[in-house]
Parts: sequence; structure tokens; C-alpha cells
Amino acid sequence: MATIELQFNDKKIDNYPIGAGDTLLIGRNAVNDIVIDNLAVSAQHAKIESIGSEFLFVDLHSENGSFVNDQYIKSHWLNHGDHITIGKHTLKFSNPNDNTPKKFQTFGNTKTRQIDTIKFREMLNRNQNNDVLNGRPTNSDKPGLKEPMGVLSYLTGKKQTVELNAKMLRVGKEPNSDILVKGFGVGKTSAVINRMPDGWYINFVGGVSKPRINKIALKKSAKLENFDIITIGSTKLQFLIIGSTEIN
Repeated sequence: MATIELQFNDKKIDNYPIGAGDTLLIGRNAVNDIVIDNLAVSAQHAKIESIGSEFLFVDLHSENGSFVNDQYIKSHWLNHGDHITIGKHTLKFSNPNDNTPKKFQTFGNTKTRQIDTIKFREMLNRNQNNDVLNGRPTNSDKPGLKEPMGVLSYLTGKKQTVELNAKMLRVGKEPNSDILVKGFGVGKTSAVINRMPDGWYINFVGGVSKPRINKIALKKSAKLENFDIITIGSTKLQFLIIGSTEIN
């Protein structure tokens, strides 16, 4: 099984196993699976997502960003031995059964404190011309993910990823909804997500409480963009496009 070892100043703090189908949330808030109690770390900083037999690290729009092997990234397919830098802490990824190297793919009430350490500045300066900072994605050699696939990853509650394979999925508090959500004012069918030739679209259907995309209330149809965060009632989901150069 793959593991994540949390380190501070090269000393082990804890070890976290991650298996198929698992998601590990990383951040300062106590609700995260890996809690890093440091003001340089955002309340919900990043996550590690199991997709098939591989593991994807995704930065969740954190204040200070994330580095993998000293490279500033937004998303990265993890290889055995990769080390992730978050603030002043290190997360070492171990997956001894993974023998397939992959190119890296650019894919609370208390405010996060911006850090200005020598090491952080050195890494950031080395990455000023990085494609990630300039918004240009890098292709992955990862096998089996050539066709783009939309997924919704739970950021609250369940540790689950929903593949958007159907032409339409219903989201609401009706028990037979494809994605069941709860919360005051949420409609029986709050929204539908449609797959169209040019991507995935979310449409508001009904209810007092409107879905929110990146904290903005959804009033009509909107095309979902990579890393969009969807909030419906008490449920928070993140939209990802897997196996596409749109990951950035």
C-alpha cells in the first residue's frame, strides 16, 4: 500500500496509508486527514486523490502554494520517492509497487500567514519561468488516461470520487439523486450536470439555496472549469478533468 510520511526538519511526525479509492485532505483545519498545525498552511491546502492505481496530488488554491521535488505545481501524478513541500513541512510519498515513472503534470477564521523563508524563496525563484506559473500545462506519459474524464471529488463528508460518465447527473436531496446532498433550502433536484461535446455544464434547477461555483451563486448554466469548487448545501465538491492537457 502507498503511504505518506509527514516530516518536519527531516524528522518523522506520522505516517498515513492511502489505498485504492481513498482521498487524503491536507491542511491546517482539524477536519483534514493530514493536519499540519502551522499558519503557513491553508485551512484546506491540498489533497491526494487515488484514481485507478495511481495517485494525484492537487493544490486547493492554497495561499502559499505547493512544491513537489522543489517544483511549484498545481497538480502532479505522484511517483515513488516524491517529496511534497507544504510550508515548512515535507510529505514523502512511498509506493514501492509503482515502477512506471510519469512526467509531472500541471494539473478557518484565522488567515493563512504568507511565508517568506529562505528555502521557500529559493524554490519560488527557481520556478519563475516554470510552465505551471505561466499557466501552460505539461503533458503526462501516464498510461490509461488519454481520454478526458470528468470527476467530482468530495471535499467534505465522504472520501469518494464520482465519475461523470453519464450524459446527465442529477444533484439534490431526492433519495434517488445521482449525487445526494443535504442542507437547508436545497431543492429535491438542485442542479443537473450535463456532458456536452465541449465539456461539462452545470445547470441550476430549483430550491431556495442555489449551488455556488467558487463561492459565486449559480444563476444559469455554467461550463465547469478544471479545479472548480462546487458548494451545494453542506456538500463541497471539486471538479477535475483527468487525462487531458487541460489540467494546469
